[in-house]
Amino acid sequence: MSDALCSRRQKQVVLSESVDLDCVIVEILSRLPAKSLLRFRCVCKAWRALISDPYFIRKHLSCINTKISTSYSLLIRDEIFQSTEYEAILKFLSHDGRVPCRRLDFPVLDRLVIIKRILIVGSCNGLICLILDYHHFLMEESFTFMLWNPCTGEYRVLPKPPVHSSRECFFGFGYDSTTDDYKVILGSYLSGYEYVVVFMLKRGSWRKIERLNRYFGVRRVGCLVNETLHWVLKEEEDGRLITSRIVSFDLAEEKFHEIPFPHPPNPNGFLIAEVGNPCNCLTLVFQTVYSDVEGTLKMWVMKEYGVKESWTEIVNISPEVMDEDENIPLEFMYDGEPYTYMACISDNGEILMQLEPIGALALYNPREKKYRTVMDYPDYMYETVPYIETLVSPLTGSTGATV
Repeated sequence: MSDALCSRRQKQVVLSESVDLDCVIVEILSRLPAKSLLRFRCVCKAWRALISDPYFIRKHLSCINTKISTSYSLLIRDEIFQSTEYEAILKFLSHDGRVPCRRLDFPVLDRLVIIKRILIVGSCNGLICLILDYHHFLMEESFTFMLWNPCTGEYRVLPKPPVHSSRECFFGFGYDSTTDDYKVILGSYLSGYEYVVVFMLKRGSWRKIERLNRYFGVRRVGCLVNETLHWVLKEEEDGRLITSRIVSFDLAEEKFHEIPFPHPPNPNGFLIAEVGNPCNCLTLVFQTVYSDVEGTLKMWVMKEYGVKESWTEIVNISPEVMDEDENIPLEFMYDGEPYTYMACISDNGEILMQLEPIGALALYNPREKKYRTVMDYPDYMYETVPYIETLVSPLTGSTGATV
């Protein structure tokens, strides 16, 4: 074998090893927490470029989404924004300590924003959709939406939607994989005119997609499952408000559909319902009041999306359930409205619940039929939403944190 041929083959081996090493580095980095990757951008220019590359960010996101529920963090809005990890809550239960929360640096905007007046619209792939000054929205001409990544600190204030403020509104936020884009949905009713508008992050503008007059009894914030938003429809029957259907909006088709409840409403009671996705499935939480089973809370999961027969009851909580430490009854109602929301379900089946807007976060154990208070906020309203820490940018929906 000639020296030239040997030299060429040696170079091929070295090149092959180099390529394999780069692939290994990508595989390792894509499985690390987003906060670590933000620090690793300072290692070298090559890593800085890699961690900001859209392909790498998508790969990192896909690795996070395959993890167990303990990879989720919990965003808490009270007078400030805070975050705690689900693992920290489980550790609190094991060691009787205090749940550690870290304060998040909310963006400084060119207008005064009072955090406790912000409404959390939803969470998707690490991005949080918010409405600023929601509780004073009637003083504004229209809503101000903002997309925020609490992990990277990036944010984007969206242009004003082409609708006026109204109490009869519903919202939603999610991701459409067919266009690789994030969408904000706003339905508005004002003076007999109803329409829906959508904001597409890549396009950077709002557009009207449908005029309708059937679905303005839906609850305000939509639940995202299977790239589809869901709301519970409230209707009047014999002068009484009832809930009997779920309205869905497919983000790819941009069309509305209806999903039936697992069984007809109790004719002798008043059914109050809410949808969520604490176990990454469409979940219906409801209770019947003004009847013989007043206060009972049930939780149903649609195990096969879109198939009515797959609805399965997984939780049935009676109002007599007590706190295992303080012997306090579990409250499902606040001022006549349901304020028990399911945040997430652990791998051992425990359910993290927000009991009231001025109450507490609690973990409910369905096997022992007991709950334990995790956090107590007795003085002011707050909201929570599970989210994952990613590098997804609210500026483009793909690139990483600002470099």
